[in-house]
Order: sequence, then structure tokens, then C-alpha cells
Amino acid sequence: MKKRMKWLAVILFIGINTLLVLLDDGEKVVRQAYVSTWDKVYQKDLVETVNADGVVTYSGESYVYFDKALGSFEGFLVEEGSTVNVGDPLFTYQVHDFMETERFLTYELEKVSSEIDAIGAAISEMVAFQIPSATVPVVGTNEEDGTTVVVSPQEPAEAEVMKEQFIIQKEQELQAKQEEERIIQSQLEDLLTTGAVITVESPVEGKVSELSSTLDDPIIAIENTALQVKGNIDEGKRVEVDVEQPVEISLKESEQTFHGTVLHVEDHPNDVDVDAESIYPFEVQFSEEQPLDEVLPGYHADLTITVNESLNANTVKAGIVKDDQVWKLNESGNLELVPVETGILMGDELEITSGLLAENTVTDKSIHPDYTGMPFFTPLKFTQVPWLDFNQYAEWKKYMLMGIMVR
Repeated sequence: MKKRMKWLAVILFIGINTLLVLLDDGEKVVRQAYVSTWDKVYQKDLVETVNADGVVTYSGESYVYFDKALGSFEGFLVEEGSTVNVGDPLFTYQVHDFMETERFLTYELEKVSSEIDAIGAAISEMVAFQIPSATVPVVGTNEEDGTTVVVSPQEPAEAEVMKEQFIIQKEQELQAKQEEERIIQSQLEDLLTTGAVITVESPVEGKVSELSSTLDDPIIAIENTALQVKGNIDEGKRVEVDVEQPVEISLKESEQTFHGTVLHVEDHPNDVDVDAESIYPFEVQFSEEQPLDEVLPGYHADLTITVNESLNANTVKAGIVKDDQVWKLNESGNLELVPVETGILMGDELEITSGLLAENTVTDKSIHPDYTGMPFFTPLKFTQVPWLDFNQYAEWKKYMLMGIMVR
């Protein structure tokens, strides 16, 4: 009987206190949340990647053409399989009309020279251009309907990357045009020297893969010996992959790892079929100054493409974020249910783009929303109590003795 009375008393005690808490409209009862585990927001470099298979191959073919209207073909100066450098002689032909050929070559030389000047001016203008540091949106008015238009400027870092890419692209175009100018100049000099015979030189470095026995264009095909990697991605990955993205190239057999960038991504799939997934080809170029002597065409590789990255990102374990909210343990000793925006998910680590700062204390425990703003308490972790580490106090014995003497 006494045992039953004890249990009844315990149940009544718990029930009455629970009822008082539930009916506490005036919040006279202080609620406290017990938080057994917590963590700090930390900073880490996060990346988002896409994986694909690839195969090493030559970086394509270049073609040389012969306009039969310019003259009569005399003969090849190279053989199939031979290696040529830029400027090496490929074939000769005899012109039909000296004056007409001279006018044509002079016109082509002037045209290329003007293109070189235009490219050089564009490079100089871009080099001198200063990226504005201000991030104030530009506000304008649409003249047609009078509506206000707000254009947000690009971030300076992104603009600097675009500027650098533009300069690199234009410098490559300039180099190609300068080589074209040199070749035309050489042909014009041949014409003026011999009076009739012109030697056509190779515009690229590579291996002669085909000579046209019928003299049909292209008369010569030159395989570029520069190596690249070709691969395929499905339509789900196509929306994420773009040119200039960094790529890690891991050869499957030799286990060698190289670095490169996405050079080109096709906008059209290999085949279009309503019942099949679309596959898009893409190309990766190796970064410069990497030894590729032991890499051969045909080697297969695993490709890891970095499609997004965030350096020194505010990071938490993914399980801490629930419904875009995080329980934060603030410095006042109260709980806050903080709305957050997230970014890259790498494994079980999640980027916090807004809502939290580095070193904020958070917990992954499930807590009822009614505890928002309420105090919390945590278990004492003896291993983290500072005063247990006597070694951090250089003269702890001295101060302990002084304390005893004062007593």
C-alpha cells in the first residue's frame, strides 16, 4: 500500500508540474533546455565537383588548303607520318599570273596587319581598364515604359577573372595572326625572288597524318601532337560544367595525377533521342609546365571537375541545419532559432552563406520551438575545465600558498 502511495505521489507531482508549465501563459515558470552536445562554426575550403570518364588523345587536326586558281601544284616536301614544326616547307606550286598573285598576297598581308593592330589595341585597352571596386547597383530608367531598372554589378574578383581570360584569349589570337602574317610575307618574298614558285609553310606543329593524292582540299592534314583529354557528361552534369573550370586528371593505369582546365563543352549532344539520356562531349587541356613524356594517346583517366568552390567558408555539419534553421547558443546563455542560407555541400559538411559567423556555437539537438529565447545548460566536461590544467599557470604553487596564508 505504501509503495502504491509513493508511486501515486510521484505521478501526481510530475503531472501537476507539467500542467503548470503548459498553462503558464504569463511565463512565470522559467524553462531551461538541456543541450548535451554542441559544436562551433568553423571555416574551411569547400568544393563542389562533377566526376566523368575521359581518354587522352591528340588535340585535333589542322588542315592546309591549295587554291588551284593560284597556280599549278609542283610537289609535296613532306611525307605522311613526318613531324613538322611551324614554318617548315610543305609543298610548292607555280603561279599562273605573277602580277595577280602579287596583288593577292599584298592584299592579304595588309588585311592581316590591320587585324593584328586591332587585336593589339584591344589588349592594351583591356590591360589599362581598372575594375571598379564599388559594388553599388546601377539604377536606370527604361525609356520605353518608364520602369526603373536596377543592375547589380559583378563582384570585382569575378570581373578580374573575366578580364584575365579576355587578355589570354586575345593574346592567343594575336600570336596566330602574327604567324599568318609571317607565312604570307614568306610567300611574297618567294614570289619576288623566284618570279614564279611559292613554297607553302606549315602553320602549326604536329605530325602529317594525310596527304591528298588527288590534290583535293584539304591537301594536307596535320595532327596536333599536343595532348588533351576527351570525355562525355550527361545532361544533368552539362548544366554545371563550363569552360575554364579546373580539372584533376587521374590516369587509371599509371595512377599519375595531372591538372588541367575545361577547354570546350559541346552545346549539342551526340544523339537526340526522346527515350535516351543526352550525352555531351567535352575537352580538357593539360595545364602548362607539366611533364607529359610518359602520357600516350589512348590512356584512360578519371576526371574530377570543380564546378563550384568557396574559400574559407563558414561551415557546419549538415545535420545541424534543419528546415533552413539552426539552434544557436548565444553568449547570453539563451537559445536562438536562427534562419540560415546554405551553399556547397561537401560530404557531411555544409556551407553557411548567411545567418551564422565563424566561432558561433550551435547544436544539432532537436529542441521544441517554444524554447526560443530560453536559457540552456550543458553538462560539465571536466577535461575542458581550465583550472584542472595546472601547467598553464606558471606560478600556481606560489598563489596556492599565498591563499592558505591569507586564510
